[in-house]
Amino acid sequence: MYMFVAVFIDYARIAAFKVQAERMTHAALRSVMSAYDPSLREYGLFAYGDSSSEAIMAKVLNDSVKPSAVKDGFPILDIQWDTTALSMDRELGNYEIFNRQIQEDMKYRAPVDFTLEVVNRFKPMSEELKEAAHTVDLLKKLQKLYDKREKLLDEAIDNQTESAEKLKNLPDLIMKPPSSAIYDEMLREAPETAAEAAARYADYLNKKQIDEGLPFTQQMYIVELGRYRTGVGRVATGISMTIQPAFQTHQTKLEEAHAKIEEARQINEEMKRVIAEGENRSQNASYDNVGNSTLPGASPSSAGRGDEAKSTRSLASELVRADSLFDQLNGRVRSQASDFSLVRTDSMELNMQLHSVAAVNGVAIKPAVTQASRTTEQYMNTYVRSGSSNIIMQSKKQLEEGRGSDAQRKANDKESKGKLKEVKRMLSQIEKGSSGSKEAFKQLESYYNANISFNEASREEAKKAEIDGDPYDSGGNAMKGMDSLFGGMSGLLDSLGDELFQNEYALAYFNSMDFGQLFSWTEGSGDAGDVFKLENQELEYIVYGFHNPSGNIAAAYAEIFGMRLAIRTAEGLVKNSKLGNPLLVLSAAILYGITHAIADMVALAKEGSVELSDYIKVKLTYRDHLRLFLLMHSNNERKMSRMLALIRMNTGVNPDEKQTYASSTIRSSIKLWFLPGVAKSIGAVLGSADEVEDGRLFIDRKADYSY
Repeated sequence: MYMFVAVFIDYARIAAFKVQAERMTHAALRSVMSAYDPSLREYGLFAYGDSSSEAIMAKVLNDSVKPSAVKDGFPILDIQWDTTALSMDRELGNYEIFNRQIQEDMKYRAPVDFTLEVVNRFKPMSEELKEAAHTVDLLKKLQKLYDKREKLLDEAIDNQTESAEKLKNLPDLIMKPPSSAIYDEMLREAPETAAEAAARYADYLNKKQIDEGLPFTQQMYIVELGRYRTGVGRVATGISMTIQPAFQTHQTKLEEAHAKIEEARQINEEMKRVIAEGENRSQNASYDNVGNSTLPGASPSSAGRGDEAKSTRSLASELVRADSLFDQLNGRVRSQASDFSLVRTDSMELNMQLHSVAAVNGVAIKPAVTQASRTTEQYMNTYVRSGSSNIIMQSKKQLEEGRGSDAQRKANDKESKGKLKEVKRMLSQIEKGSSGSKEAFKQLESYYNANISFNEASREEAKKAEIDGDPYDSGGNAMKGMDSLFGGMSGLLDSLGDELFQNEYALAYFNSMDFGQLFSWTEGSGDAGDVFKLENQELEYIVYGFHNPSGNIAAAYAEIFGMRLAIRTAEGLVKNSKLGNPLLVLSAAILYGITHAIADMVALAKEGSVELSDYIKVKLTYRDHLRLFLLMHSNNERKMSRMLALIRMNTGVNPDEKQTYASSTIRSSIKLWFLPGVAKSIGAVLGSADEVEDGRLFIDRKADYSY
């Protein structure tokens, strides 16, 4: 009976010991992890601080086994802490750990409503912007091809004109004015044309025969005959000096004209292909996803279905030239080459006759002059002189008939370029801005690179902010930005996950620039030190990642302008849709977009917000724009490294070295009062890891804790 009671006493003590050891192991680890770094708490983060974890654990454990203060107390459990093992890992700088803590912090801040509210504002514009982006994308490509094609055709015409102009002096050397008959004349002055040489040839022969039988001193017409021969020689030389360069020019320039027309034909075919392929656009799915989404809260009324932009796009086929035009132009080039060949043949025949008049009697010079004059006049009327028969002018007229709107379009483009030049000047001014933060950015870059290396992530250089000086490229790039924005919003709707929480975390804990202060500085009334210092552009740095005082601010300025340009260009497509010619509509829409985007930038700076569009009267602040840009720049790993670098910069705490997880193993024992051998035997039979040694029962307890 005694042994039975004794065994149960020890087993009761063992059970109590195991419970107490478990409790104290967890309590000790909780006490250790309570020593978190308070500076990180400012960012909603937890990581172990600088206290000695072993000392905290030892104190908690030792305090738990202090003798009772009760006099004559009897300790049922004489627990002794034998060994402790404590390990800490899972650094806060690790992407997975940092992301998990962001989620834990942000789920209590209800950030979803803020982002979804902004997305809700764009939902009514999704169809309008989709069609606008589609139309600008297509017409921008066609505009480049159109201008290149028309330039090639103009150059081909210029080649024909240049070739023809080489012969403009030839008629005056042959017959001036042209006539169907040549009447004989007496020798007077030296002949200046081949026709004059032919008209005086009979008199020349007569006087030459009179002088031939006389001594030199008695020759009566020696001066007149010499003057005639000199004039004929000059005429022949003039014809040769005209025909030879003209021959070389016709050979090279007309070949070039043919090549340019064929190249223009290929571009025309490319335009057909672009129009056919432009019917389907993969980016449209993101707009549809946003437009068809069901979001909490009330959305503004729809901005339209994009019918005007769609209608303008449907006219794109009018920009394609008929295939027959290229055949006609090539035929005219070939005709010019053939007609010049006749002119050259007849002119060379005439020259041969002219060279013979001085030495040979009875030269048939009049028929040669008449024939050369006839072919030359025909060439001049067909290719040089103004008139209905000039086929080069006919070609020009044909080309101009397809360019009815080009003059107004080019005027729009010129005005757009002027306005963009001013925007680029402003951007350049911002890019040159600086403050005393250069060293801070240099330090920040080293922290960023250290975290990238810590996570074994890839680096990527930030891309310089740019606003293109070409209106079509600028408008096209703005619409690409809108594609990225709706792509980001669509992805957000598909999965309200990590990126949403990360973006809202950045907005909650990091500072952004005062856009009005930037605008004042560009006008000469602000302090660069306030505008460009690091602590005032943390959020911009997270979005763009430039490690210099001006890069992030310039990028934000350029991207806001791009967004405003895209929205206003969409409006411009609606308001200018009745202009007809699709390229004229596009140029007018872009001019409208640039003009109103510049005004929007001023309003955003001076009033703190800007209306989303003329059709949706809701306000967007500067930080609303940044919230959207965080969606557009979906580079989560680099964004996390930038946030961690800023946290390290602002707190002096390196997240790469701060652990968030602890694991401890504690070995403890109590003395067995009765039958330690029996306990050891039963433990062996039951497979327990507990050990009995020198009358004491040893057990191991493990605990884990994570912030």
